[in-house]
Amino acid sequence: MELSRAALARLLGKDRSTLNRAKGIDPSSKTDELALLLIRLYRSLSVLVGNDRLQLRHWFHTANRHSGGVPAEQVQRTEGLVEIVQYLDAMRAPI
Repeated sequence: MELSRAALARLLGKDRSTLNRAKGIDPSSKTDELALLLIRLYRSLSVLVGNDRLQLRHWFHTANRHSGGVPAEQVQRTEGLVEIVQYLDAMRAPI
């Protein structure tokens, strides 16, 4: 998805140095709950684009009329991250 370390740190509510020292994910932590959502986003999107890195990056950094913005920008807010994950979940759901 090519998120910069600074963008990732902002998203998770940590500074870059703390992010670099992180040893793992604690699901009971609010910050790490966001990290799990980001992983879920990546996995869902990866499946939808057939593991094509270029398509994944394109989708993530291009305006999307269904989500109403650029996903890479939208996920910088917790609500936006949740909305994008829900959107991708709906796209993957069987009809």
